[in-house]
Amino acid sequence: MASTLLSPMVDYYNDEEELDSVDDDDDRSFRGRDSEEDTEDASETDLAKHDDDDYVEIKEQMYQDKLASLKRQLQQLHEGTLQEYQRRMKKLDQQYKERLRNADLFLQLETEQVERNYVKEKKAAVKEFDDKKVELKENLIRWWVGTLPHKLPTWWQRCHPFGPETALN
Repeated sequence: MASTLLSPMVDYYNDEEELDSVDDDDDRSFRGRDSEEDTEDASETDLAKHDDDDYVEIKEQMYQDKLASLKRQLQQLHEGTLQEYQRRMKKLDQQYKERLRNADLFLQLETEQVERNYVKEKKAAVKEFDDKKVELKENLIRWWVGTLPHKLPTWWQRCHPFGPETALN
């Protein structure tokens, strides 16, 4: 059975030349495929180089465009016409005006507070002055009255010819 299975194969390749020619054909077909693959690889490499060149050109163009845009924006900034600059300056100006208004309001508030404190202190000083004046008058009167009885007889005797007894009766 094994010989019958091998026999068709042997019959098919009965000759070594045929076998060698088949091997040569296979080699050629492989070489052909290799050269086709090499050609495809080479063309892919060329495409890759071409794509890389295009990529570099595109990247360079994007860089130049961006550089030109930045230069234009810088020029507009120096001229004061850049929209972003104008927007920020307007915002800063609004903040500045708001701060000035707040500072003015704070100054008015502080001025009013100082004036109210001045009026209060002035009223308190006038009241203290009046109270002190009354106190000094009372103290002077007390002192005068307290010293008067001791000095009255001497004073009275000197001024009245009949003495204190006759003047009191």
